[in-house]
Amino acid sequence: MNKTQTISITGGTGHLGHCLLLKLLDQKYRVKALYNRQVPLLKHPHLTWIKGNITQANTFEEFLKDSDALIHSAGLISIGDQSAKLVYQVNVEGTEHLIKACLEYQVKMVYISSCTAVKETLAHEVFKEDRPYKTQNDFSYDYTKAMAEQKVIAAVKEAKLSACILRPTSIIGPPDDRPSPFGKTILDLAAYKMPIITSGGYNLVDVRDVSQTIINSLDKNLTGEIYLLSGSYVTIKEIAKIANPTKFFFKISIDLLLFLLPLIKWYDKLFGMPWPLSKESLITLKMAPVQMDHSKATRQLNHQSRAPSESILDLLSWHKKQQS
Repeated sequence: MNKTQTISITGGTGHLGHCLLLKLLDQKYRVKALYNRQVPLLKHPHLTWIKGNITQANTFEEFLKDSDALIHSAGLISIGDQSAKLVYQVNVEGTEHLIKACLEYQVKMVYISSCTAVKETLAHEVFKEDRPYKTQNDFSYDYTKAMAEQKVIAAVKEAKLSACILRPTSIIGPPDDRPSPFGKTILDLAAYKMPIITSGGYNLVDVRDVSQTIINSLDKNLTGEIYLLSGSYVTIKEIAKIANPTKFFFKISIDLLLFLLPLIKWYDKLFGMPWPLSKESLITLKMAPVQMDHSKATRQLNHQSRAPSESILDLLSWHKKQQS
């Protein structure tokens, strides 16, 4: 894609979206980014912030008109107090509205989904793009991302939408201003604010690597294709060791935490806890596939994935600079 062309992006104030904005601007793209409430502080001659809400249909003319592609990275996770209804409105209905707008204004869509949209593998199986979709019996975020993917695919087949789907795993690394939930966990481990860890782990991929792979997809004809953007599996114990190698962390198994969860929630309501624990987050850590194959994205999108240790240490270094 010609880098003088214009890219529209949702989710530009989030962890992935912010990094993606910076990379797009650095690589000379013009960007139109949607925001919901307060105008973000980031300013650039080639960046236009446009107020909007993806849950409101027929409000995207300024955002999408004359754009060459839409990167739809906005989404709402269901870990914590988010209602299932709101998660559905953002992840499914919001995507439906954007599909219709892309068709109306003839804009290509790059939909940023999640690897959790599909079923986990059993032990020793390799997780790839061909997994079956999650259902209504699964957690809200997973199910709504699965539904949104199927809406995109249906529009590709039935309405000739030009679109592809990218599925990152758990994204970490700088920049991470808010910080993200996983970013906060790493920072708390480094500061020894979280002396207790659990078993399990997850596949981690750097936000800078995911952002570049997304940009790589812009100049390719990938209509109807799905790509897994994974990194490397790391246990919580290994993450703690990288973040804070000098401290001892007391480990409690996921199964024990699941058993104690009603008591933990009761304690949280009375006194508050610095780390949100939920059935969804614990099951995700327990069921996370160890072996993932992102070779399709590597072949076709030049997806690269740096070591998680580099991402973690870069995050800690970046955060320290931001605090000084």
